[in-house]
Amino acid sequence: MHESPVRLPDGAVVVLAILSSDKTTLSQFSGDKKAWPVYLTIGNISKDVRHQVLVHVTMLIGYLPVSKLECFQKKANIFQDFHHAMSLLLHPLADASYHGREMVCTDGYICRVHPILAVYIVDFPEQCLVACNKES
Repeated sequence: MHESPVRLPDGAVVVLAILSSDKTTLSQFSGDKKAWPVYLTIGNISKDVRHQVLVHVTMLIGYLPVSKLECFQKKANIFQDFHHAMSLLLHPLADASYHGREMVCTDGYICRVHPILAVYIVDFPEQCLVACNKES
């Protein structure tokens, strides 16, 4: 027997969350430190507005660590580490998605907003990592 889908209350607003990330070098002077910055924007905003740099509709929500893990004899499960770090980073978004958060909408009224993860934009190496596949 399956559960019926959760119905949102009347007046609830669904907000489409768009995540993006790309591995970047933080410093070349101290051992080539790297990280994955994870950015969040909202899909309900027009792409013409969202793509303007000075509007600041994209927000850095955290960094995922990139580690070579060479100090361990066993090969580390980088896929599991990545998914665990993402689950910790996105826990507040998942909680807000289920319970909703009161926010002021563009019309000035307070609405109960339920964000859902609609898109995760990454390049090919990150796609393989998300899908738990090797790049080759």
